[in-house]
Amino acid sequence: MLKHQRHQNHVVLLCILIFILSVFMTACKNSNDTPTGENKESNNASQKTDIEEKIDAEESTDTKENTDTEVIPDAVDTTDNAEEPTPIDSEWPEDFSLYTAYEGEFLIGTIYTDDNRSGADQELTLKHFNAITAENIMKPEYMQPTEGSFNYLNSDVMVQFGQENGQNLIGHTLAWHSQSGKWLGRNVTRDQAIEQLKSHITNIVGNYKGTFLSWDVVNEAIKDGVSLPSDGDWTKCLRETQWLTSIGPEYMAMAFTFAHEADPDLKLYYNDYNLNEKSKADIVYAMVKDLREQGIPIDGIGMQGHYSVDTSLGTVEYSLKKFAELGIAVSITELDMGVNGASPAGLTEEQEIKQGIAYARLFQLLREYSGTIERVTFWGYVDNKSWRSDRFPCLFNADYTPKQAAYAVFDPEKYLLLNQIEEEVTEAMVIQAKYGTPVIDAEIDTIWNDSAVAQVKGQLTAWEGATGKVRVLWDEKFVYALFEVEDGVLNSSSPNAYEQDSVEIFLDQNNGKTAFYEEDDGQYRVNYDGLASFGSKPEITGFTAKATKTGDGYLVEMAIPLVNTPAEGIKLGFEAQINDSNDMGMRQSIVKFNDMTDFSYQTTEKWAELELVK
Repeated sequence: MLKHQRHQNHVVLLCILIFILSVFMTACKNSNDTPTGENKESNNASQKTDIEEKIDAEESTDTKENTDTEVIPDAVDTTDNAEEPTPIDSEWPEDFSLYTAYEGEFLIGTIYTDDNRSGADQELTLKHFNAITAENIMKPEYMQPTEGSFNYLNSDVMVQFGQENGQNLIGHTLAWHSQSGKWLGRNVTRDQAIEQLKSHITNIVGNYKGTFLSWDVVNEAIKDGVSLPSDGDWTKCLRETQWLTSIGPEYMAMAFTFAHEADPDLKLYYNDYNLNEKSKADIVYAMVKDLREQGIPIDGIGMQGHYSVDTSLGTVEYSLKKFAELGIAVSITELDMGVNGASPAGLTEEQEIKQGIAYARLFQLLREYSGTIERVTFWGYVDNKSWRSDRFPCLFNADYTPKQAAYAVFDPEKYLLLNQIEEEVTEAMVIQAKYGTPVIDAEIDTIWNDSAVAQVKGQLTAWEGATGKVRVLWDEKFVYALFEVEDGVLNSSSPNAYEQDSVEIFLDQNNGKTAFYEEDDGQYRVNYDGLASFGSKPEITGFTAKATKTGDGYLVEMAIPLVNTPAEGIKLGFEAQINDSNDMGMRQSIVKFNDMTDFSYQTTEKWAELELVK
């Protein structure tokens, strides 16, 4: 009896244990299948960690078991698991340095004057720049005011300042047509001129042997508005300077040779402005290539970089790429970025941001070529002391506080992210040219009566001057233009054709919209007396023009020869411009048809279009 009772007790106990185990296993399964409360949050955290660690994570075991139905694991929020973009810190550091931001890429320099040695100027110079270039004190007339008498006083002070503060020293400049006094290379025989050139360079470079990083040996030796001839002879493009007149084209090679002999370790530069202009860049490329093949020691090309916020980066990139092919250093030697139409009171917030964007994009480009670029030197640091102060081109305000441009140079990528302004996409204006052949006589023949009229009145400058209108015709050989200009004061006294009262037609015969002139592109200028002048243009003859004065201005008629035979329906790139001179012979205003930049002479990107119709 007792034994049987014990057996019953064991059975009951076993049943109870089985029941408890069954309940426990069921609870565990339910917990695994349907998480709730804290367990659900814990499961989410676990799954989120797996997703973060492996973007292409496999599905859970439960999901894999169900092959008939697509199952999304419970508690996985796909929105939460999407990678959030890293937020941009909109604040700029109070303490930053421009040159340290570009360490390992290129030097960041500025001009040197007496101001740099004290006060806020010195503090800003040493904080942001690690190279200095003499703005004026080392130009020829200051270094050798009279023959044989060299003045090292100011340059010695600069050298001492640079050495004491770890600055790289840049010499500027040795052979130049300007600021060279009235005697150096002038009114002498060829042998005397050579001796003067050698003496000037040898004494100055030799005096500072081992001290300077580089020298601008020859400065601004290329004519404006010329193109490399078809025979590649760059000597035909040299500016008419005292050195060219007295010595001949050989002075270029002599200058670099004399400098190298005086300091064999010195880096020797050719320096010039508008080297982002294709025609000038092609000339300098040909010149440097030829001289180096002759064994002449040219180590670098200096692109001065006096730009505007409207300068096409495509023009800068063309030259950087071109010069990089030579395998020598390139430096941006005199950089500033002006704002056209700025008020004397200063830049508006919109203008300052636009300037910042332009600087940021430029430095993004320069970083792409950091393997070629040795140095970027700003031609000034505070707006009020800049030689272009009316355009506020520098990185710092008159009170030495940073402008938007300073932050843009410091971190171009961040600046552009913080100022994501949609590009203004402006469709080019179109003018129709009817078929017909006028007589070029500066008279409005009846053939012009039915042609479309384009108003040329878009002001580029603050001064609102002459305006006018233009009509266009075409035939198989020419495009014809007729300007009617309203201008109360006519002046052609300036030696610069573009500063005279004149009209211009820009024609892109393949409508390429390129950042530089191609062989079919041309700039054609005619003043109110009918005198023609040209920028870059195709090598084709046949251009003719006539002009006559009217009661309220003047009229110009011109015929532009075409490279290829045109056809009805095609469109050519086209721009029209009127230059207005004041009574002192200075250009006071510019008006245009479509391209509201001052760079139609460099790039065809923003020109209007000319549709040929019958």
